[in-house]
Amino acid sequence: MTRNDMARLKADASGNTGLSAVLAEAVDGFSSTEDAVRFLGSRGFEVTASDLADAAADADDASAGTQEGDGYGALMCFLRRN
Repeated sequence: MTRNDMARLKADASGNTGLSAVLAEAVDGFSSTEDAVRFLGSRGFEVTASDLADAAADADDASAGTQEGDGYGALMCFLRRN
């Protein structure tokens, strides 16, 4: 995955978007990073567990700049916990 792909994921899954809402809800059911990979893959994002781990590690604060219920922020928090 390229930086552009991560930027697209962040843009599409942040704020008040359909993907953000669905992702925020789905994260509660994830038991592993692979669950996140499958979820995002089913929505057209070709990501690996390593890509997501790198994104979470690079984030200064998993919830910085996100709104409550924000899917991308919820995903970053999940990844940091796991």
